[in-house]
Amino acid sequence: MNKLSYFKIGLFVISATVLAVIGIVVLGVGSVFQRTALVETYIEESVQGLDVGSPMKFRGVLVGKVEEITLTSAVYNTRRRYVLVRVGITSNLFQFPLADPNDPTFRSELERGFRVRLAAQGLTGVAYLEADYLDPERNPPLEIDWQPQYPYIPSARSRILQLGDSLESILQNFEQIDIPRLMSSVDRSLAAITKMAEGANVEKVGAQANALLSEVRETNRQLKDLVASPELKSTLVDAAAAASSARQIMERAEKPLNQLLTDLPRVSESLERLAQRLDSVSADLPDTSAQLRQTVQRLNRLISGQQQDIEKTVDNLRSISENLKELTDDSRKYPSQLLFGAPPPPSKVMQR
Repeated sequence: MNKLSYFKIGLFVISATVLAVIGIVVLGVGSVFQRTALVETYIEESVQGLDVGSPMKFRGVLVGKVEEITLTSAVYNTRRRYVLVRVGITSNLFQFPLADPNDPTFRSELERGFRVRLAAQGLTGVAYLEADYLDPERNPPLEIDWQPQYPYIPSARSRILQLGDSLESILQNFEQIDIPRLMSSVDRSLAAITKMAEGANVEKVGAQANALLSEVRETNRQLKDLVASPELKSTLVDAAAAASSARQIMERAEKPLNQLLTDLPRVSESLERLAQRLDSVSADLPDTSAQLRQTVQRLNRLISGQQQDIEKTVDNLRSISENLKELTDDSRKYPSQLLFGAPPPPSKVMQR
């Protein structure tokens, strides 16, 4: 190889080294100047698969990394065997301060249910921390008897642990079931059903079912005949005509009825005026009745004083009426005697 080839190889190695250093600086400068806040949480379950450097995500977004994993008894004076996990969280991703545990905003977020729990990445067994808002009543904080060195975020049970607890509860319920007794009850029920089926008269039931079907078919045929009968059609036509006539009658009666309703106010006014007149007449009735009573008394006195003269006058009128009757009868029987005959015989009244 000549000197030019060595020069090219050296230049390539130097260029690659420079590019690598620049890439490391560019990729790492963000994390160097990025502000992080150290928080801690306590987990009461196995953290198998979680290591230092494992990510912490909030709804799928990377917000920090695990910095330390140990037991609480190794750091604090306590007999509780929790797993202590300290996480460096990027402080500018949340709108509440993570570095001050006494801040009221931080406390309100914890009361709303801000929790950390263990989660698995697929089926590889690698775990990470997941931060989210959960039901605070179903996920209360663990009991601690020490003062945390860093802001404390309570933890929640992982989904895998919740699923395992549910399966264990289901298995315990299955263990409490008396399988032999249940199978014995099923056998007795099957035996009773078999005995009932053997004792039933299947042929008779089938004959009754066929008879019922025949009756249903006959009833259906009669209904079809009734619907197709001309009598029913004519009845429907008559009913339609009757409905039309009733509608016409109602339409004709509507105008007089409206007129009557229109005249009702005037009739009411007339009745009111008549009632007022009757009231006025009834007010004058006492005077009128007194005058009528006086007139009757005068007539009684007049009649009682002239009673004899009135009787004579009535007798004379009766006599005159009888004479006129006789004269009329004679003129009807003997008209010539009335004109040319002798004078009539003397009246009996005059002889008296």
